[in-house]
Amino acid sequence: MIVLRQIEKDDYSNAKSILKVNGIEDDLSQGIIYIINNGDCIMGVSKIIIKDNYGILKYVVVKEKFRGLDYGDSLLRGILFKCRSMGINKVYYHGYDSYLLKKGFTNNKTSILVDHKLYTEVDNILNNTCCGGTNGV
Repeated sequence: MIVLRQIEKDDYSNAKSILKVNGIEDDLSQGIIYIINNGDCIMGVSKIIIKDNYGILKYVVVKEKFRGLDYGDSLLRGILFKCRSMGINKVYYHGYDSYLLKKGFTNNKTSILVDHKLYTEVDNILNNTCCGGTNGV
């Protein structure tokens, strides 16, 4: 069964190997980190750091053999649902990323975190449907 959930310490080794293959180093000690897995197989990882009243998306990574199955969308939405439950509605990303632009991020034109290239309001993404559904889930 495929499950989207927050990471646990037992998942760290497998999650770090996915990140390493994608050129990301992270000790997984800070932030909110979600994984999508099927049994012992972790298929993707996402992370966000929460600051005062906004989030900074660090990454959404899916193993290459599982790409195209909307697991990245699930990881992104899972983290954004968590943000919304915490009262966070603004999320920034440091660089340009075509995947995030496709999902609803836009060029950052706010006066906050001007060095972060992309921005979204959580509700802008969560209020749009994904995967052909009607309820945004």
